[in-house]
Amino acid sequence: MSKKILSLLSLLLIAMLVLTACGAEEPVAQEPVDGEPAAEEPAEEPAVEEPAGPPFKNPGTYVYVTFGEPETLDPAWTYETSGSGIENNIYEGVVWFEKDRTDKFVGVLATDWSANEAGDVWTFNIRDGVTFHEGGTLEPHDIAYSMQRALLQDRIDGPHWMTHEVFFGTYSMLETLNLAAEEAYNAAMAEAAEGEEAAPAEGEEPAEGEEEAGFVPYESLADASAEDLEMACEYVKSAIVSDDAAGTVTYNLANPAPWFLAILANSFAGATYDQEWMADNGAWDGDCTTWLDFNDPAAEETVLFNFGNGTGPYKLDHWTPGEEIVLVRNENYWRAEDDPMWEGGPSGIPSIERFVYLMVDEFGTRLAMYEAGDADVITVDPQFYSQMEPNYGTVFCFDPDNPVTCPEEQPGGWMQVYSGYQQAVMTPAQFNQAINAEGGNVLMGSGELDGNGIPPDFFTDVHIRRAFSWCMDYETMIAEALNGQGAQAQGPIIADMLGYRDDGYLYSYDLDKCAEEFQASETGVWDTGFYMQIAYNTGNETRRLAAEILKAGIEAVNPNFQISVVGMPWPVLLNTRREQKLPIYVGGWLEDFHDPHNWVHPFLHSGGAYGRVANIQDPLKTTFDTMIEEAASYADPEQRRPIYEELQLLAQTEAPMIWLYQTVGRIHLSPWMQGWYFNSAYSGTAFSYIYALDKVAP
Repeated sequence: MSKKILSLLSLLLIAMLVLTACGAEEPVAQEPVDGEPAAEEPAEEPAVEEPAGPPFKNPGTYVYVTFGEPETLDPAWTYETSGSGIENNIYEGVVWFEKDRTDKFVGVLATDWSANEAGDVWTFNIRDGVTFHEGGTLEPHDIAYSMQRALLQDRIDGPHWMTHEVFFGTYSMLETLNLAAEEAYNAAMAEAAEGEEAAPAEGEEPAEGEEEAGFVPYESLADASAEDLEMACEYVKSAIVSDDAAGTVTYNLANPAPWFLAILANSFAGATYDQEWMADNGAWDGDCTTWLDFNDPAAEETVLFNFGNGTGPYKLDHWTPGEEIVLVRNENYWRAEDDPMWEGGPSGIPSIERFVYLMVDEFGTRLAMYEAGDADVITVDPQFYSQMEPNYGTVFCFDPDNPVTCPEEQPGGWMQVYSGYQQAVMTPAQFNQAINAEGGNVLMGSGELDGNGIPPDFFTDVHIRRAFSWCMDYETMIAEALNGQGAQAQGPIIADMLGYRDDGYLYSYDLDKCAEEFQASETGVWDTGFYMQIAYNTGNETRRLAAEILKAGIEAVNPNFQISVVGMPWPVLLNTRREQKLPIYVGGWLEDFHDPHNWVHPFLHSGGAYGRVANIQDPLKTTFDTMIEEAASYADPEQRRPIYEELQLLAQTEAPMIWLYQTVGRIHLSPWMQGWYFNSAYSGTAFSYIYALDKVAP
């Protein structure tokens, strides 16, 4: 019902009350009886001022309402924000971030640690007296097992390119196996050579078949021999060594990695499981003859898909897909009351007893729940900020000189608002240069350049990629999709980071240049036209609007160009991306660790999380891979800087993606929520570390 209709009904009701009062009998004043005092007039009751905002509900329960849900709750499998945000509360690693810092760490399952002078061997002293949710006792071998399981499980498009990289200088379990097998082969050849007779005399040719062909890498793990599979597992185990008697775990890295502690603070690498419980419940038990059975599973095929057994402050109560995830307080949490995480930080058992993660795609419903007190925090996309601003009470601003990102408090406002914090998130529209058409693919229409579709190699043409980049209305995107809360991106490296170029944007909204690039394509697309679909994750209105703005620009330049914008549930979108069926999709990246390597590798490297599904073709593929690996090999930032700056420029000129936007954040909390702070490394800004929060009745 509109506000106007409500106002009219209110006026009618008041008028009826007035008429009724006018027709009533006047009460007769009572004269006092002689000798009796007159009755005193009743004292006027002081007006009670109602507190602003919704009523306080659900004491002890933190209700967060958002859209989307995890693919799994197995930390070793997870590589998306909603899942890892939940897992950070259930599982713990040796270290965690010190409050809002991304470069300082506190011990969690480790009391302390040290590294050798070279920085490639790290030893952690493991805490005593910690128990798992299901009752097992934490021992150093559990921590070593957890990392070994993650490395061996691996998966396509998973997070363990980072773990394989730091431990072995590889990007997958297949590459690690080939490395181990090649090292063993070369050692065997060297040993055999020591016992051979002297080399043939000069000019003497070796006998036919005498020359060795050298080690031939396996093309898949299934091709490897049983001996090499077992050897590769032992190779992995040698990188993470536990000593239960000494109470230590030692990590042996391939090379020094400044971001190693940040990796250990992430749940995909740091989450610790009870090895014995895992084995009893059908997970890999540590046997090097069986690990391949557990490699690259489907999301639902792991023991921890919808079950949790960590050491963290919260336990998984249940997950009802499409509806809710509920965590409950770990009443036996190991941390003592006099042992805060950091100065002034949380200690003892958690303050909040229950956390409810509700899934509601429609913003209006989320807002109604928030205003009724049924939700403590909701997800608010930037285009809806104007609906929240009339109720802004206490505003904490990270950028007080910017009126766009720092709104004013309102008289009578009740919301707590944190605004203007720079998110380590960047969103592109990602092209796929080799779209998977196997079995049919409606996202690419007819599958041919016949006016009704696009071919699988449509985006291999740099002119088409540049045309799309010129047809994007960046200013409208920032104004409407982001409500001014962000800026156009310049490439994979985010602002204020090593390698970021501050020399102006290469692309702007220019339909003439867009048309020129389409006409320069030798495909003839300007005359034939095309049809395709652009995907985004359902519920994310910011990404939907960005896709709609791109669609509008493309269709405006040529009436023969047609695009449909399609929303997909988050797990469906991720699975379709893994299958490489998305021609373009709008999706963002949240850094794993604060370094340009964690931006250029995911987006541009052929083995990167997005680079693999972008299918960047040679020679650009080899150029990107070589430059990325060279930059990562240097420790000196000044040696790395020019390489990253060149990568940033090349990523614009070659346009493997449309670099859309980097956002600043704003979060809206009910007045009774306390303890919130911003850490850019958290997967879920509102719920990655519930232990630090409190809910206090007004």
